[in-house]
Amino acid sequence: MGFPIYDYRTDVRNVLVTPQVRSRFLRMEPGQVAQLHSHDLGHEVFLVLEGRALFEIDGETAEVGPGQMCIALVDQPHSVRVVGVEPMTMYLSVTPHIQPTHTGRTPE
Repeated sequence: MGFPIYDYRTDVRNVLVTPQVRSRFLRMEPGQVAQLHSHDLGHEVFLVLEGRALFEIDGETAEVGPGQMCIALVDQPHSVRVVGVEPMTMYLSVTPHIQPTHTGRTPE
């Protein structure tokens, strides 16, 4: 095989990290929260594969489920919280992936 193939059921980790892009599969447990933050230089794309999550992006919220995608643009504060009783698995990518990669935000 000439190139790697990744599976979200077994490769829950970063799969590619370069200055141009970071991509990974991420699994979060019920009730788990990724705190509010933003990316100074990159857009972040989220594709939910299993489970459901409540995304907050730039002050607006929406529940996202399997097969649905949302995007946080540069400087848009965003967070995610798993809803329901099952874990949530998603694919995410940030592009470009240049330091600083995350800027912490508070609700204020």
